[in-house]
Amino acid sequence: MTRERNAASITGKISDGLSKFESYNNKEIYRFDQLGFTITGRLISGLFGFLIIVVMLMFTFSSAANSVMVAELGGIKSFAADVVITEQSGPSLSGVLDEGEFIEFGYLMDEIDWDYTSSLRITEIHVAVDWDASGGAGPGRQVTFDVSSDNNTAGESQNDGGGGGEIVIEWGINPLPETVSDTADSLEDFVSSFEKNGEWMGGKFTFTQASQGSIVLSESVDYTISLTYYTWELENVRELSEI
Repeated sequence: MTRERNAASITGKISDGLSKFESYNNKEIYRFDQLGFTITGRLISGLFGFLIIVVMLMFTFSSAANSVMVAELGGIKSFAADVVITEQSGPSLSGVLDEGEFIEFGYLMDEIDWDYTSSLRITEIHVAVDWDASGGAGPGRQVTFDVSSDNNTAGESQNDGGGGGEIVIEWGINPLPETVSDTADSLEDFVSSFEKNGEWMGGKFTFTQASQGSIVLSESVDYTISLTYYTWELENVRELSEI
């Protein structure tokens, strides 16, 4: 019962307040008979409402201005740059294999000259074997080239046959388009955001099978295994805008 009386009292006060506000809005505050103009309470209320809106807008724009100042002191900026790719020569090894023999290289043999994990600006690595038939006349020899990294030991495998050829296995690290863009606190942060560790490469080259029907008892293949890697540099780095 008490709660109902309190609710009724609050409702009555609200209703009474609204009635007084409406009466004030309809009341003539000032009259200018010569101008035929009357200032009513509604006009005064509207003016106060307008002033409140102006103050809120001023506060909002002031906050936005402060945000811009913060950005100038280290806020987020937008950058763009052109990507230049350069070919670099890596390690290589050569030798001769008889049928059934193979040669392992790179991380499989703990050869650190095949280790590019500390290189941060490599887009891709190409590992190739250039091989030729030797030690016999048969043209139908078969070879297998396996390439992997210590971070991805499954790797990739390709076969080749005949009297020689080249097998190239491409290993993507961080391929970049001709132009890059991103946001960063500074130019240095923008450039470093594209850096990524390379890989420690390795693999195995196998002379899997000699020529079928060859009258030569022993056939062999010459091989040269090499690594080529491609590095990136950012040129014409430009700041687009501040956000």
